[in-house]
Amino acid sequence: MIALKRERSNNIATNFRGVKRVTYNLELLKLKRDGKLDANVNKVIKSAVWKPAKKQLLKESKNKCAYCETPTTVIAYGDVEHFRPKSTYWWLAYCYENYLASCTVCNQMYKSDNFAIVNSAMKGPNVLATDTDAQLLALAPSITPDSLNDAEGMPMADFIDAMEREFALLIDPYIEDPAQYLAYKPILANKEVLVVPTDTAYKNIIDACEDFFGINRQELMDLRFQHYCTYMTYKHTLTLQNLPVQFKNMIIHRLNELQKDGSQYAGMVRYLETQALQSLPWDFDLEIEF
Repeated sequence: MIALKRERSNNIATNFRGVKRVTYNLELLKLKRDGKLDANVNKVIKSAVWKPAKKQLLKESKNKCAYCETPTTVIAYGDVEHFRPKSTYWWLAYCYENYLASCTVCNQMYKSDNFAIVNSAMKGPNVLATDTDAQLLALAPSITPDSLNDAEGMPMADFIDAMEREFALLIDPYIEDPAQYLAYKPILANKEVLVVPTDTAYKNIIDACEDFFGINRQELMDLRFQHYCTYMTYKHTLTLQNLPVQFKNMIIHRLNELQKDGSQYAGMVRYLETQALQSLPWDFDLEIEF
């Protein structure tokens, strides 16, 4: 997992800015007032609203799953994932700031409607059964941020502050830098790389990410190990004497490519770059099957 950044531009679908954002927020407020969100949110809200977000979200995550960093569009188109589940945070169901691109495995097999927090949950808008349409219309602009114009919706600073006060155990890569929490532990005997906390204080965060993102599922640990072997091969080759300059430059270029946002498991490679080479486990007699 690596840090992601929202690209504020007209590429963000109109559903999440301007008049349409307010219109869809008003729909949610009316559904809440009329008691139609209480039984089953997922059956009432419309997936057609957030589907247009997928293209831009994939662009922001470099066509990788925001959780596991595996290329999402190679074998499937991926999901628009609600970081805070719409079943609980109903007012964020149509909020672009609550979306990220996820692979189907991370989203549907692990994350689903799960969410872990330390403090009490964020409070949604107070909607009464007696509220009029006019009252709800006046409320609609302020329940979510506008993705392009901060003055038209909830101020982004207030939205982020509300999320931070909730203290989610799951890492939102748009808000936090995962590098603060995630370390990578190669286990040669098992041919896998395990995600572990950078500090024991973050163990509960890693445990939650393991449970609800599946960051240590076996297939991911196996794939990370293959990339670890590639990385270590490059690094050890650079230590050879009399290495041709052209070949050396090619390896350095490749190592730099492995750390770029669009590279698979760039978070792991960046972490490895912070470690002393001699401290990383490696056995040149190890038989590796690719």
